Amino acid sequence: MKNLFKNTDFMLGVTKFKSLPEDHGSEILLAGRSNAGKSSALNALTENPKLARISKTPGRTTEINFFKVNDSLKLVDLPGYGFAKSSFHKRKDWAPLLEEYFAKRDALKAVVIFMDIRHPLKDSDRDMIDLCNSSDVAFIPVLTKSDKFSNNQKFKAISAVNKKMHDCEALAVSSKDNIGFEKLSKAILEFC
Repeated sequence: MKNLFKNTDFMLGVTKFKSLPEDHGSEILLAGRSNAGKSSALNALTENPKLARISKTPGRTTEINFFKVNDSLKLVDLPGYGFAKSSFHKRKDWAPLLEEYFAKRDALKAVVIFMDIRHPLKDSDRDMIDLCNSSDVAFIPVLTKSDKFSNNQKFKAISAVNKKMHDCEALAVSSKDNIGFEKLSKAILEFC
C-alpha cells in the first residue's frame, strides 16, 4: 500500500492563533509528552528521517508546526508537554493558543496522543484527553517505543490502556523497528 504521508513537507511554525494557516481541509494534531518519541514517530509515519528534528534534549520544540501532507490534509505538531526545556514565558503562551485552536478550528478532526508504552496515561496525557473530550474532538492513543517490550508485555500494556480508555483503542508503534505505522496511517485517514 502506498504511503499517503510520504510526501509530507514542513509548512510553517506558529506561536499565535492569528498566524495559523487557512482553516480548511483536515488537520490531525500530534500531541505527547516531551520524551514520548513523537518526532521519531512523525518521521517514521512520513518515511522522512529529517522531517521533524529529534533532539537529545526533549522539549526543544517551541512552536506549533504545520506539515502539509496534501492539499486537504495537514499534520499539526504541538510542542511536547511535560518537562519542556523552553522558557516559562513560551510554555505559558501555548495554553491559550491551544484552547483557542480547539474551540475555533474547523479543520481539526482528531488528535493523536503519543505516550511512551512504559509510562502511559501520565497526568499531562490525561489533561490532553480531557481537552479532547470537553471539545468533542476524537483522539487516537498511540503507545510509542513498543520495541522496548516483549510481545506479551506489549499486549498487557495495550490492554491496560484500553481498559482505562473505555471506547477508544490504543495502537502500538516502534520507530526503531518501523512497526505499527500502517495501522496508524489508516486510523488517521478515517478522520479525514
